Amino acid sequence: MKVKGIHAAPALITVVAAMMCAAEYLDISKITGDVSPYLTLAILQIICIGLPAVFFCLLRGNEYRAKLGIRLMKAKHITLSVYSLIFIVSGTMALSLLMYSLFPEAFAASGMDSKNTAITQYTTGDSIYAAVTFAILPAILEELLFRGVVRAEYSKYGGAAAVILSATLFALLHFSPVRFPLYLFTGIILALTAGAADSIMPTVIIHVLNNLFVLYFEKYIYKIAGKHSGGIILLTFIVVLVMLISAILFFSKAEKLYWEFSVENKPAPLVKRVTVADPPLLVQAFLSPTLLILCAFWAVASFLL
Repeated sequence: MKVKGIHAAPALITVVAAMMCAAEYLDISKITGDVSPYLTLAILQIICIGLPAVFFCLLRGNEYRAKLGIRLMKAKHITLSVYSLIFIVSGTMALSLLMYSLFPEAFAASGMDSKNTAITQYTTGDSIYAAVTFAILPAILEELLFRGVVRAEYSKYGGAAAVILSATLFALLHFSPVRFPLYLFTGIILALTAGAADSIMPTVIIHVLNNLFVLYFEKYIYKIAGKHSGGIILLTFIVVLVMLISAILFFSKAEKLYWEFSVENKPAPLVKRVTVADPPLLVQAFLSPTLLILCAFWAVASFLL
């Protein structure tokens, strides 16, 4: 008997989270030796995120592959992807400015400053390796795990569960309370994008580009915000304006794509037909024992890491 998705998905993420926490205590310098630390970190990411996802898919059976949304990106999804990327970048910038104003030291310390510092100390070739390790590879693995496996597990419980729960687990895996709103927002928009495109390929590209933006340009947000000048007011106005415009464009395009599902007489990937007798699925998913265990693990791990 297969374990239900509302129990299986948090259990899978708990395993991944435990492996990632264990990896944090490894001494990379002793492991690597003469090997590039970037290669070592890349291998650890594949072991901690990729292998559990692949093993989980194998346990679910061969037919499970079709549910992951590993399909080529269509031309009509390019516009959606552009709107989604702008919405995510501007939205996370707005949230970053808000969180930085509320918790300046904690938020700045939780960023990628250490990675940015490492990049500036090496050559262009090392900078490329850093981009692969900290931006490209994590995006591919996380999209397979969250917008592929986790979203598929929750989609049978309705659109709200698929979007909100996959985004919540995505935010929890990053172990950053001060950045939790940013990851939750990003996860929601990526899940909606994957649903509208019926594919995770657009979200892989969006995730990679967003990671690169955070890796190389987020530090400039701190510099502007730290000056406490009129520039921060102008920046905030521009960011919020771009966020609102891109949100309108994104949701309009997504609605059009969902409408096309009905025209083609295809069931929308994030819609479940329910009856009056069905329990509140989203509440049921949030009260899953495995999800509660994951939340408890996240609280402890976030304090210790």
